[in-house]
Amino acid sequence: MCLSPQVDVVAGIGITVIAIDAIRQIKTGRMLMIGVLPAIFALHTFTSAFVWWGSDGTFNQTVFTYASNLFMFIAFVFFPIYVPIAVLLLEPPGWRRDALLILSGAGIFSGVDYFIGLVGGNASAVACDYAINYQVADVSSVSGGLYIAATCGSMLLSGYRPLFYWGIVNAVGVAALIFISSQGLPSLWCFWAAITSWFVNWLLRRIDREHAEGEPWPWETHPVPGKLPRHAKSNDSG
Repeated sequence: MCLSPQVDVVAGIGITVIAIDAIRQIKTGRMLMIGVLPAIFALHTFTSAFVWWGSDGTFNQTVFTYASNLFMFIAFVFFPIYVPIAVLLLEPPGWRRDALLILSGAGIFSGVDYFIGLVGGNASAVACDYAINYQVADVSSVSGGLYIAATCGSMLLSGYRPLFYWGIVNAVGVAALIFISSQGLPSLWCFWAAITSWFVNWLLRRIDREHAEGEPWPWETHPVPGKLPRHAKSNDSG
């Protein structure tokens, strides 16, 4: 996930600290899935370190195989299913929620296709100088497109302004990281996982603060008497 096992461990520790605080901010069941996302990023980052250690002989081939399979399961199977559902749970009734339901189905389709490739023995993890190249062969281009739509597009469908704006930042950041990886440059994905974890923690704190000030939860449509919800202003156009 990052350019060395040592960097992965340091990033994983930092993400874990953020994850613990994020979990403390979870106040309702609808916040649970997005609230534990930093913890999942922490697990993913630590798993990457074990992939490195398995590839360089620090641990045996069995560790490498299990660690790389777990890493790819989280990256290719889990995330396209999990992310759109986490966003969906924060959305009030309306066309955006309906669209997120469709996108969640697309993520499930993509995740299942990658899972079939993974259990079918079509996955590989190859250590390079400053990155590990993960691939799942024989997965359709449609599933690849649906994967991007589910993991990046779901936030762009959110009517909650902070999440929508982060969706734009995330799309640009992911595109930049993909370009960097394609050029054979050092992998920086663990840093993006840390930045995303920080955003999730900030988002949960903002939601809690707004609710304490009398705002409805983002997934609620009824306003406080005499007050227009701030997040509702982002839905003026739809």
